Amino acid sequence: MDIERLTEDDVLVVRRRMAQLAIATQDAFGATEPTNPVVFASAVFRQYTGAGGVFKYTTIPAIAANLFYGVAKGHSFENGNKRTALLAMLALIERNRCFLVNTTEDELYEMARNVAADERRDADLATQELAIWLSPRIRRKVLGDTNMAYRDLKEVLEKAGCQFESPSQNYVKIKNRNWVVKTGYPRASFDVPVKEVKRIRRALRLNEAQGVDSAALYDLESTVDKFVNEYRDLMRRLADL
Repeated sequence: MDIERLTEDDVLVVRRRMAQLAIATQDAFGATEPTNPVVFASAVFRQYTGAGGVFKYTTIPAIAANLFYGVAKGHSFENGNKRTALLAMLALIERNRCFLVNTTEDELYEMARNVAADERRDADLATQELAIWLSPRIRRKVLGDTNMAYRDLKEVLEKAGCQFESPSQNYVKIKNRNWVVKTGYPRASFDVPVKEVKRIRRALRLNEAQGVDSAALYDLESTVDKFVNEYRDLMRRLADL
């Protein structure tokens, strides 16, 4: 399985998007560009460490750990390094069609605090420990070929340009340009059976026959928005760390 890593440009997109969001820019977030481009390049490159075309880090937890550690500890930005590192790490996890699960904001805060306070010079040991911490908390998404939580299906379809009407009498209508489909809505949190997922996609002309595969379109800026909104209190706390 190929794992996508974030590039320097990707991390800068994360950083620049954060600069536009008030919840992430409070408390001296600082300039969007790195104060030391060489240090920044080295921080991001930790994901790509290897030799002879073979990567040293080959799992999503290990790659995510090295990205977080590199950006958080590299201090290549004027301020907001830990916030940038966290959102970049979450974006990498999302890009590889995975979820961060069973993790509270308090646990993420303690993770960031421990990394920031770690005075050891052995970065490999520190990132290995972080990867071990992340491993049980990362779960792969399976889109389009299995049952889906309604909220996940809604997110995927909205990214594809669909609009959802307000639920009515246990049903909800979904529109994609000229195409409309109605599906059941028994409650806010429920699983949509795989047959219904496929029916919805066919009706909205969002299946493979129309050149749309099962993966949601990946949009880095909207991913940043999503996680800033989800972790707004954590962003505030990390600003004071």
